[in-house]
Amino acid sequence: MEGTRKHSGLPRRVAPTRHPLLFPAPVLVAVTDTNALASRAWHAALDGRAEELFTGLARTGRSPTFVAAHVPAELELRLPEATTRSTEQGLRLAQEALWGQIMPTVPVVDLPIRDFLHPRIQPLMRADPDLPKRLRGDVDDLGTAALAEFLAPAVILSADSVFTRFGLGSTLADTWLPTAYAFLHAAGFEATVTDTLELLEIVARCVLALGRAAGAGVVDLARRHPAPALALVAALAFVVHKAGLLSREGTRTRLRQTGRAILPLLDAASEAYENHGKARAALQAVEPYGPLTLEQALARHLARCGQPLTAGALAAAVTDVDLTAREVVQVLGRHPAFTPLPGGRYRVGRPARRPTPERDGHVEGEM
Repeated sequence: MEGTRKHSGLPRRVAPTRHPLLFPAPVLVAVTDTNALASRAWHAALDGRAEELFTGLARTGRSPTFVAAHVPAELELRLPEATTRSTEQGLRLAQEALWGQIMPTVPVVDLPIRDFLHPRIQPLMRADPDLPKRLRGDVDDLGTAALAEFLAPAVILSADSVFTRFGLGSTLADTWLPTAYAFLHAAGFEATVTDTLELLEIVARCVLALGRAAGAGVVDLARRHPAPALALVAALAFVVHKAGLLSREGTRTRLRQTGRAILPLLDAASEAYENHGKARAALQAVEPYGPLTLEQALARHLARCGQPLTAGALAAAVTDVDLTAREVVQVLGRHPAFTPLPGGRYRVGRPARRPTPERDGHVEGEM
């Protein structure tokens, strides 16, 4: 199993950023598969720690993870096979990590057959074993690829080489985990910057409001009591002059002191941005390709905005297409990827539920 001890210094966010679209770069969402989820569940169980990769992505609020509809049923079948150190107690702990920690943060997205027919996805259907491996697809991975295309730009977090063979990813069995953690670091950085930008905006508004209120009060006071106000201004000017606050040398000294204090912060910020840029550049995403459908436009926004939206709010937010609120309701209602919620709101995907075994011993899936 892949370790995570080298990543133990990861900053853990308490809550997702409230405005994930505020960061000035496209939001990359994650799409993952059965094996990656099972692997992380087993690692959490065997290591005795809380799972930190997929739950960490959810905590950023910047890069949520989604899975295709076939994954929950597949997980129930594949989880016992995902490690050579399986015991009854270990399997129970892995199931608890999977269904108690990971899957509540990973929505399941249903897609109709037509979304599996995208030109970039169809080559994965060529699964003839007589084909050279570089040309051989895998129909089991078709749903994951179709979902990445549907929500693009998206990063596929998987150890399966089929995505790399067809240009949908760049990871293999020994590289997917470092790539996933680089993705987590980038998402966490973007979320933190977004929170900082929001805080600065709030502070600026408060200072501006207080300044306007104070300025209006001072002007009103000076108008009503001009003589005392003039005397106060003169006294303040005298104190400032005697203290040397307006002298050229004093100003230079303060500027040098301020520069020495700010320079390390600027260097740290510059290094953080450089590392973030390298991490983003190393991620091969499934980029938007071909004509944009109405369903894709709405799903891609809902997957990134961080909250369910009403049809009216969604119509106003999505600028790639021109839709009324009534038309949005019609589009959302005819596509299985969207889930209606109380209050007339919608989200993309639905909560993952653990499949239950049927009487004949097969697993009842959520296809």
